[in-house]
Amino acid sequence: MSLFPDRNLFIVTSALRPNIGVVGFDDRVVQTRKTLEILKQKVPNDYILFVDGSPNDLTKEPFMSEVMKFSDGVMLMYDNEMVKNFAGSGRKSEAETALLFLTLLTVKQKLQPNKFKRIFKFSARTYLQDGFDIKAYDDLFGKYVFKKRIPSWLPKQKQEQTTDNLFITRMFSMCPSLVDNYLETLQKNLDDIIRLGIDTEHAHFKNIDKKYVVEFDELHCMGIMAGTGAIETY
Repeated sequence: MSLFPDRNLFIVTSALRPNIGVVGFDDRVVQTRKTLEILKQKVPNDYILFVDGSPNDLTKEPFMSEVMKFSDGVMLMYDNEMVKNFAGSGRKSEAETALLFLTLLTVKQKLQPNKFKRIFKFSARTYLQDGFDIKAYDDLFGKYVFKKRIPSWLPKQKQEQTTDNLFITRMFSMCPSLVDNYLETLQKNLDDIIRLGIDTEHAHFKNIDKKYVVEFDELHCMGIMAGTGAIETY
């Protein structure tokens, strides 16, 4: 029986001090604070786990006290060799894949996924909008939820070798019963990202079994693009 039958787990993934991107540290701090504040307002009873994959140490940053104020748990991956190597060399998709894999292993060991109603992957510097309703995720046992698939922007020849669609990974969720399935998917994703030269969003569409997927027309969130600073709505 679940100890938190009405409590979700939000894994907020972050890179406050990356080696790539046009958005500076101070702006990232302000934007990340806003992410956590809005999330806490929208889902006040849910468990928020903040996970940062920066290749640089954040432990002495004053901002971390605010992160802890808005989070139920904090994981910093700057000292993990695999995450640090990928992030340090600007390999964003590989770094995020490794980060998620290690985070979910820790969740399995320490938080027990089946205690939660649902697990959300939620990128920092993303803001939930007024249309977001957590009840939309009720009655979705055994399912992933992604924003409706998007046609690939890859060259046609590359699509034929890999996939012709992608899933947005800024925000998605899964039933806790799928954690082992997702860990296997992440291993496939990392192999394809390295071997085929695709990003994590194409790899997700390629490797997740669609029989487990529900696609929403809208997720009711907006996010800041690390490479350009532009805002996109999902």
